[in-house]
Amino acid sequence: MKNFYLVTLTLLSLGLISDVTDVEMSNIDSRVGSMSISELQDRRSFLVREERSLMATQSSTQNPSTIKSVGSRLAKVRAELSSIQKALLAVVGVAAINALTDDGYNDNVPPVMTVNGSNPATVELGSTYTDEGAIAIDAFHGSTSVSTSGSVNTGVVGSYVISYTATDKDGNTATASRTVNVVDTTMPEVTVTGDNPATTELGATYTDAGATATDLSGAVEVVTSGTVDTDTVGEYVLTYTSTDASGNAGTATRTVNVVDTTEPEVTVTGDNPATTELGATYTDAGATATDLSGEVEVVTSGTVDTDTVGEYTLTYTATDASENSGTATRTVNVTDTVAPVFTSSSTFVVDENITVVGNITATDKDTVTYTIGETSSGGFSGTGQYVSPQLQVTAGGALSFDKAPDYDLQIPDVQLYADPDAFGTVTKTTATLSGYTTGATMDFTATVTATDASGNDSTQDITVQVRDVGGVDDDTGTGTGTGTGTGTGTATTLDTPDNTFPVFTSSSTFVVDENVTEVGNITAVIADAPPSVTITYTIGETSSGGFSGTGQYVPPQLQVTAGGALSFDKAPDYDLQIPDAIDIQSSRNAFANDSTLDCESDQTNFTCTQTGIPTLDGYTTGTTMNFTATVKATSSLGENIFTTQDITVQVRDVGGVDDDTGTGTGTGTGTGTGTGTATNTTVDSGN
Repeated sequence: MKNFYLVTLTLLSLGLISDVTDVEMSNIDSRVGSMSISELQDRRSFLVREERSLMATQSSTQNPSTIKSVGSRLAKVRAELSSIQKALLAVVGVAAINALTDDGYNDNVPPVMTVNGSNPATVELGSTYTDEGAIAIDAFHGSTSVSTSGSVNTGVVGSYVISYTATDKDGNTATASRTVNVVDTTMPEVTVTGDNPATTELGATYTDAGATATDLSGAVEVVTSGTVDTDTVGEYVLTYTSTDASGNAGTATRTVNVVDTTEPEVTVTGDNPATTELGATYTDAGATATDLSGEVEVVTSGTVDTDTVGEYTLTYTATDASENSGTATRTVNVTDTVAPVFTSSSTFVVDENITVVGNITATDKDTVTYTIGETSSGGFSGTGQYVSPQLQVTAGGALSFDKAPDYDLQIPDVQLYADPDAFGTVTKTTATLSGYTTGATMDFTATVTATDASGNDSTQDITVQVRDVGGVDDDTGTGTGTGTGTGTGTATTLDTPDNTFPVFTSSSTFVVDENVTEVGNITAVIADAPPSVTITYTIGETSSGGFSGTGQYVPPQLQVTAGGALSFDKAPDYDLQIPDAIDIQSSRNAFANDSTLDCESDQTNFTCTQTGIPTLDGYTTGTTMNFTATVKATSSLGENIFTTQDITVQVRDVGGVDDDTGTGTGTGTGTGTGTGTATNTTVDSGN
């Protein structure tokens, strides 16, 4: 009974195999249950030999994979041995089991030892190892105590042996051992130093902060791989790798973003601020830009109005591929440094007893304002309390007297005498003016100043020549002088005190040079009209006199603006008149080497030929080419309230026969004045 108990304990201990699953154990039991006694005995002998071989292999290797595979197989071998012992016990009893050993039943049989758990065992470096120990069963004494020797240093990779010893009460000793392999399968832990992700500016120098690593095996090195191109915007990855003595490699990465947050640098080319003249063409010098990302385009915004004085700003913008925008500006000052140029004549001719003279005009790129200085009245007497008329001008250039000049108030320059009396005595009678018979004018002079909006000014000395009207006594109350004129039509009475007709104050004759279009200004006034009443000018068909208009060339036409500016639609050419003279030119049929001969010499050895070439006698006489038309001045009071004036524009030759700028040699300038009469026409709308 005691032996049966010991055998049972042995079988139970052999059954403590934790690495075999229930399914595998069931398969083993099924396979063993189908064996005969002889098959069981053979199979047991084979498995005992395999167990010893596996244990020898397990104790001689440190390879983790080999240790693992050997341990798995050893567990299955022991499980099958346990199943075979159970089967034999059930068939033949304890005696048969003991007969299968070499020990017999004497006191020399040592205990049977079994190592619990995996053998060899594997433990991770740095972890805590707890040994599962071993058990010993003695055939005669049962469970026997086991002593353990050896240690495992889990802080150092290596193979360690734990020894188990059991001695029964008869002094028989059994030993067993377990191999414990301390292995390192854990990779080093790599820690990135500094920012991750990190950012660096395009074009800057990037210095990596690196990484550190820790490992249970001790100090380990960190190797960095990868590059950062700071000249190219983008995302870069640096990899940090640390490998320990067991070949475990730990890695970490850092993302480095190369960014461009710097705007392009824009440089203005040329002057800044820049200055350009009013009316000139402004060509901007532009700007350039540089950027670390490469070439960038510069876009200009803003405009410069060279027709208006002022300060203008041009903005230059450059945007790089990262949408950073850099700007710069240029100030452009449009200035006016050119003074106005007078275009109106310096001489005006008007009749006495009227105030309106004409218009002062000047050209300028900006608005012109006119002022006038003190008037000099020449021979005007200003007798009594009568103050000499003064010339005045509006800001817009309308020239007039502050009161109508009276030709008769000049200082007399002619003494008249009575007829001799009976005694032959001659007595002085009245004094008079020679101008009554010579037509001399009474002259008023003053200086006009034209100032533009920028303060540039120019001056012109003007003379207003006042002509006599009516002779010695032209006073309507006492005088006998009368005027002449013609008129047609019937009068129309309007219920307004302003029912007056325009009176032309500009000359009916204009003198200009050929090859220009601008002629002058037509002016008229309505003496008693308020400022709200205006005058509009129109012109009829132009008669060109002797102008030929050869080929497809159409003669120039006179034109006038509503405000009275008179001009040609194209410049007249004096040379295109119909020839009125023949220029006789001589040529000779000569022999060689007779260049000293001419047509005035003896013509023994040669003959002369005379050729007539059509020409204009105006080239020598100065006769002008005349254009005539009728100008109409209409009051804003009604279309039937108008006055007409026949005007003549006399075009003078410049340069003679050939005045072409490419081949001719003639040049010249000049001004002209003229006089004329106006015809007033009214239309009776009711008769």
